[in-house]
Amino acid sequence: MGESFTIQISSNLVRNLVDDGEKVKKKTRKLKPKPPLYSPIPPQKPANTELDAIWSAIQESEKVVERLQKQEANMLQEVTQRAKDLHDKEFKLPSRKPMPCLDQKDACLNCYKEHVKDL
Repeated sequence: MGESFTIQISSNLVRNLVDDGEKVKKKTRKLKPKPPLYSPIPPQKPANTELDAIWSAIQESEKVVERLQKQEANMLQEVTQRAKDLHDKEFKLPSRKPMPCLDQKDACLNCYKEHVKDL
């Protein structure tokens, strides 16, 4: 514990300490990673298969839309025809036809009214 030691400060040590302080003050630039000279080729098949799947789904849905439109047109014609049929079958009052032998009937009624006591 009683050991003694000495420190020597040289001009080189002072310069190094001063230079280190300046170096710390300077901002160190981080080098940006340079892009590779060749660009990686993206996989074409997965994109194409996805696009093909999308296109096929679109075409299928267009076919379904066309089929539904045709079905709608057919149903519209059918409903229109049924409505016309129902309208034609609707009950209508018969037109009043003159009663046959109306004159004879009236004469008969008058006769009964005149001869009520005879009955």
